[in-house]
Amino acid sequence: MYLPEALGRRHMETSSPTARPLGYVVVFESEGGKTDTEYSPFATKQIGLEDLAHGTVPHGLSRDMATALPGLWYCLHLPSTLSDFMDMPAWLLQTAQYLKIDHQILLIPIDLLDTPQAARFLHGLHRTLVLCPDNLVDQARRLSADLHFALPTAAFSLLSDESLESHWQAIHRHYLPDVSVLGSNPALTRRTDLAPVTLPQARLARQMGWSPIPVTDRDNANLVSTAMHRQSVLATFARLEREGHTPESAKPLVDRVLREEAGRLRLPVTLATPGVAPAYSRTAYSSELRAHMEAEEHSDDVDTWSAEIAFQSNAAVERSAIQFVTAHHATATSGLGLVLPTIPPRAFVELAELEKHFVQGEKPAAVRRLLTRLNEAAQSVWTKDAVEAIKRASYLTVLSNFPLGLLTLPGDTAPLSARIPITYRPLTPLTRAVQKELTTPPSLNLDGKIRVLIAECIPTSDPVGRLSRQGWEIASGFEAPIRHLLNIQQVETLTIDALREAVAKHRPQFLILSAHGAFRENVAGLVIGDEICLQLGFDAPPLVVMLSACHVAPRGAGAIAVTDLLLREGVVAVLGTQVPVRVDRNAMIMVRLIANIAEEIERPGTHATLLDLWHHVQTLNAVNDILGANKSLYVWGMSEGPNGIPNAMDFMMHRSVGRLRGEHIYEDTEEVLAEMADEQGVGDKVRNWFKRPGYVPESLFYLMAGRPDRIHFGTVEDQVDKHVPQE
Repeated sequence: MYLPEALGRRHMETSSPTARPLGYVVVFESEGGKTDTEYSPFATKQIGLEDLAHGTVPHGLSRDMATALPGLWYCLHLPSTLSDFMDMPAWLLQTAQYLKIDHQILLIPIDLLDTPQAARFLHGLHRTLVLCPDNLVDQARRLSADLHFALPTAAFSLLSDESLESHWQAIHRHYLPDVSVLGSNPALTRRTDLAPVTLPQARLARQMGWSPIPVTDRDNANLVSTAMHRQSVLATFARLEREGHTPESAKPLVDRVLREEAGRLRLPVTLATPGVAPAYSRTAYSSELRAHMEAEEHSDDVDTWSAEIAFQSNAAVERSAIQFVTAHHATATSGLGLVLPTIPPRAFVELAELEKHFVQGEKPAAVRRLLTRLNEAAQSVWTKDAVEAIKRASYLTVLSNFPLGLLTLPGDTAPLSARIPITYRPLTPLTRAVQKELTTPPSLNLDGKIRVLIAECIPTSDPVGRLSRQGWEIASGFEAPIRHLLNIQQVETLTIDALREAVAKHRPQFLILSAHGAFRENVAGLVIGDEICLQLGFDAPPLVVMLSACHVAPRGAGAIAVTDLLLREGVVAVLGTQVPVRVDRNAMIMVRLIANIAEEIERPGTHATLLDLWHHVQTLNAVNDILGANKSLYVWGMSEGPNGIPNAMDFMMHRSVGRLRGEHIYEDTEEVLAEMADEQGVGDKVRNWFKRPGYVPESLFYLMAGRPDRIHFGTVEDQVDKHVPQE
C-alpha cells in the first residue's frame, strides 16, 4: 500500500502518475544469471576456506550479491514515491508510520533483467533508474533503454552527493514538472552504522524544513534522542492539525502539547542483532575456516559508505548488508533502526541449555535460573540507545538469529516479549535476508469471514493425537458467539501429500498445523507420516501458519527450522514454539487467537494488526501459565468466586483491567490474583502455590515470525481516517 493509494481522492488529488511508486533496479553479475534461488537448507558439506570467494561468513552473504551493496545503499537516499516532492501536512507525515512506504528496489542478476520475473516486479511502478557496477555499465545501459527507464543508467563509481542532487532534480522534472521545488535534497549518509537512525528522518527533515540530524565521526551520543525529539515535534504539529487549529490559535498551545506528546511518543523500531550460534558454526564451517574467522582482527574504524564495500573483509561486508536491511525497514516505517552489538556466543550456549531443559521436562525453579543466566550472558546488547528506543517503541521488528524477546530489559521483571509486540526475521543466510527485505508483501486486510483449516497430522492411535483433537473440541465452545465470522474446517492430514491437497482444496487464510515437532541433528521440523518435513511445498501458501507443535523454532543451536523456511515459501506470518509445550495449553492459545481475530473483525478498533492482537493474546495468557502450574491453583482458578463466575474469568473480564503492565505482567498478575484470594480467605495458600512448585512463563516461548504487522484488521484506509483533521 503506497501513500497516495491509501489516502484516496478524499485526502489527496491523485492521478495515475502520482499514485504509482518509483521503481529502482540494482544489478550484479552472477554466474549464469543464478542467485541462491536453488539454496537448500540442508548442509551437504562444511564450508571451507576455499569457499570464501563465493560467500561471507558467518552469516552467509553471496559475494556476487555483495557487489550490489553500493547501489542498494544509494537507492535509500532517493525518493520512494512522488509524494516525497509534495508539501505534506504533519498529520499525513505521521500517518506514514502506518502505511510502511518501502523503497521499491529490484535486486537481480543483470542477465535476468529482461525476463518475466523482472517484469512482474516492475509492473505498476515508474521505471525510474538502473544502477550497476562499472563493469556492467554498457550492458545495463542497453537494457535500461530497451525497458524504457526514465533516467540514464548510473555506474557505482560515479555515485556521489552531486549525482544524488542531480537524480532528485531529474526525477522531479520527469514526473512532476509543474510542482514547486520542496526544500533541499538529501546528501549521502556516509556513516552506514548510523543510517538506520538518520535515513528515516531524512524525509521528515525535508518536509519540515529542518537541517539533517548532525553526524560526526565519533561523538553521536544524542543521535537517538534527537530523532525522538523530532518525532515528538511532528506528533505535536500533527495533533494540532487534527484538532483544527490555525497557526495563530496553535501558537500558545505548542509547549504544553509538545510535553504531552513527548511523554506518550511511540514509533516502530527495527533492531538487528548479528551473531550465529557456535553449534551452527561447528556444523556449517570447517575447523580451518572457524580459525580464520577467529583470527580476523576487529577494527574500531567506523562503517562508511564506499563504492568498494564488496571488496572489504567478511565482517565489513556483512555489517554493511545488515545495516542496509535495518535502514531499509526503518525508513519504510518512518521509525527508528539500530544495529545492536553482536550476540555473544555464550548467550547462544545458555539459550541452548534452556531449550534442552524443556525437552527433559520443565521445572519452574530451573527455568528461572536458566533465564537469569541467559540475561547475564546477553547483557552487552542493552546499549543506552537500545533501551531508550525500546521504551518508545510501538512494536519491534527483530532481525536476528536470537530470540531477543526472551531477555529482560533492565528494570523489568518480565521478558521483553511481554512488554511489546515483536516479530522476528532470521539473518542467516544473509543473502536470503536481503532478498526478503526487498520483496515486502503489500498491506493485507482482514475484514470478512476468515477461512481456517485445522490440519491434524498426528494419528488417533497416538495419545497426543487424541488429546489434540479433544483440545480443539473443548476450545471450540469459545467461538460460538463469533462462529458466523469463521469458516473452520478440520481434516486428517497424516501424510505430506494429504496436507498439500487439503491446503490446495480449502485455501485457508489461517492454517493451524497440529503435528509432532522433531528437533534432532540441528534440524527442527514437523513429523508428518513417516517423514520429518522442513519444506512443506504449498502451491498457494496460507497467509498465516500456526504451528501447533513442539520446538519448531529453537534458536540456541542455530537449527534449520521449519518456521523460517515457511517464510521462504511465501507465508506472510508464522507462529511457532521454541520449546516443547503441553498439547492442551497449545490448543487453547491457538483457538483464543482465532477467536480474538474474529471478535476484532466484528468490532474493529482495538488492535490494528495481527501482531498487535497476537501480543494481546500472548500476554493475557500469563494468567493461564500461572493457574496451570499445579492442580490446586487450577481448581481455585476454575472455581466460582463472589461474582458468580470462575475466578479466572473474573480476572480476565474485570479484576485485571487496567492493572497489568507488560514489563511486569507476571508480577502484576500474581498481585491481582492474590488480592482476589485474600477476599476469599485463601490468600496465603494461593501465594504459596505461586512459589511451590512455581510456574513457567510458557506463553513467552512462542514467537511470531515474518510480517504480521502487514496484516491489518479492517483496511489501511481505516487507519488513515483516524488521523484526518476535523472538518
